[in-house]
Amino acid sequence: MTTREAGNSDDLGFDEPVEDYSIYLHKDGLRPHGTPPWRLGNYGETGALSEGMNAHLCAAFDFDEDIVRRLSVELGHCLNNDDDVLVNLFEVNRLEAIKRAQPTLKRLKRFAKAQAISPARLRDHLTGLSTQFAPTPEVASLLPELIAELDGAEAIAPGIVAAIDLILETPGSAADMSPLDKRATRDKRRQYIVETCCYAWQDAGRRVTYTTVSDGSKVGQRHGKLLEFIQAVAMMVTAPSTELNGETVRKDIDRFTNDPKDNVEDWGPPEFGNQY
Repeated sequence: MTTREAGNSDDLGFDEPVEDYSIYLHKDGLRPHGTPPWRLGNYGETGALSEGMNAHLCAAFDFDEDIVRRLSVELGHCLNNDDDVLVNLFEVNRLEAIKRAQPTLKRLKRFAKAQAISPARLRDHLTGLSTQFAPTPEVASLLPELIAELDGAEAIAPGIVAAIDLILETPGSAADMSPLDKRATRDKRRQYIVETCCYAWQDAGRRVTYTTVSDGSKVGQRHGKLLEFIQAVAMMVTAPSTELNGETVRKDIDRFTNDPKDNVEDWGPPEFGNQY
């Protein structure tokens, strides 16, 4: 967990300082900027590749069948869309999330006070907020109790506005968990898929490498059978079939081989710990 200096009452208008830190969440429903359209699913032991795809990879890259079948199963693990599988990460900062919930709550309070919103609609808006950053069970109960009170209600009861006020005044009782910038989210499936291809390449007794041919650009062009293999696999596990960015694949390969010039981790989020 990344902990920062505690906030102060000027940040959000609360009487007491509010502790500030970040957590990292995963969400496949939110596609990070530039993410390929992965063919997600629950593939089990059959793997993500069809028999025809397996045969094509064996023929095109001179692989033994057992290597390709193992690759298919491991790709299936990378593409698993089970909620328990942690892949795509995005940062949510506590103070920012609480701050972003405030305008929503104030707007809903105004509508509720004017009887300008139905209980069902008010409930729907409130369920979009989270108690993730509540400091105590008592604080965490405020939002769910209000939502429960609205269940099946035919009109906005007098206590609803007061309940919204209490949530507004209680730090951490409601937070907006959406990322500020979807471009900042992380797509680790691509990295895992590239690494899986590199392992298959090694299992076939080949060096994990590529060549760079200068074309006058800053980075030049990356070439080699390994890159062709990775792109062929990428086309098979995306729908519609999509090639990966060549320079991004190069960086993933360099991470795999621990190339010193690319050994600085640029993901930001931790591998373990505060991932939910």
